[in-house]
Amino acid sequence: MASQQEDIVQRVRTAGVKASATVDLVAVAFSRRESDAQEAGPMSRKVMTKFTGLQGLGEASPEDIRDATGLESFEILRCQSLMELGRRTGGAGKGPVSEIRDSSDVFVLLDHLRFEKREHFFAILLNTKNGIIRSLPVHIGTLDASLVGPREIFREAIREGASSLIVAHNHPSGDPTPSQEDRDITGKLAEIGEMLQIPLLDHVIIGERRFHSFRDRGDL
Repeated sequence: MASQQEDIVQRVRTAGVKASATVDLVAVAFSRRESDAQEAGPMSRKVMTKFTGLQGLGEASPEDIRDATGLESFEILRCQSLMELGRRTGGAGKGPVSEIRDSSDVFVLLDHLRFEKREHFFAILLNTKNGIIRSLPVHIGTLDASLVGPREIFREAIREGASSLIVAHNHPSGDPTPSQEDRDITGKLAEIGEMLQIPLLDHVIIGERRFHSFRDRGDL
């Protein structure tokens, strides 16, 4: 049990805070003692999925965080204070990503998905300057073109006044190589986006410490 408790803390110590996974940093931030960090790991992953990343967590109310974590009010206040200090220093707590400059920003925004055991499909709605309007979960489970509904994605894009969008999902295997289903979904969304003049800029597949970008590979 002791070795398991050291895992998250040891990962952060070995990699350094700047190179550590967001989900590990959140687990440490939610912990009162070093021995609490491993227990906070599953909660951290749950929170990052529920609030669609660090930006959503930063915008969540204390009540929403309490409902998701069961933490006491002072523990929540401490975590929110740490995030606010990050914002004020212009560090990673700033979003961590408020605009998408390239595919690596998508990977940073949704890096918590690489810990998920099921596929999670997200749509990232962007304004004219590629600033993030909203990042929303679309589907959880095995990816199927019939289940990932373009209607829901583009309805939200129109409602939010998005100028373009990016979609992303994880491969629980850790291998981000796209499947034929991934390619079919990308083509379908790109075609509809062109018709609606809300172009699909990229489809990013998140694996274990690496990712696949359809745009970077020239497939979009």
